[in-house]
Amino acid sequence: MDITIRQAKLYDVPAMARIERDSFGSPWSADEITKDVTAGGNVYVAVAECDGEKAAYGEVRMIAGEAQIYNIAVAPEFRREGIGEELLRHMINKAEESGCSLVTLEVRDGNEAAMELYKKLGFREVGRRKGYYLNGGEDAVLMDLDLRTIEISVEV
Repeated sequence: MDITIRQAKLYDVPAMARIERDSFGSPWSADEITKDVTAGGNVYVAVAECDGEKAAYGEVRMIAGEAQIYNIAVAPEFRREGIGEELLRHMINKAEESGCSLVTLEVRDGNEAAMELYKKLGFREVGRRKGYYLNGGEDAVLMDLDLRTIEISVEV
């Protein structure tokens, strides 16, 4: 399996919107994704292609030495293939290259696969927002990764 990760372009938005719809109960719209893809500056949106097919995408925002992972979505047919991990490593690498020392994210309490991945890469739970998600009332688990105290191989 040949995985390529690169900065997303406008022509990627329809595939990214499909992945978003297939992944979340309250998906971002294609317009919202387009705004982020074209934002530039401190917003970096990546797309992962597997054998030429769009398999996943992610977004990280970097401000004042901190990076926040806003989204990672993997198309259902590509889950459990290591693509999400490679994409996450790529985004951590981008944050580190931009001078960030802390990476944060939030994840649904019930998303065990994502939490397992984040913990594998060194993220730790630092808090919760009770009943944060409107559809289902699940908690948001707040996690962070301190890049100053952990060594992570982010080669992709």
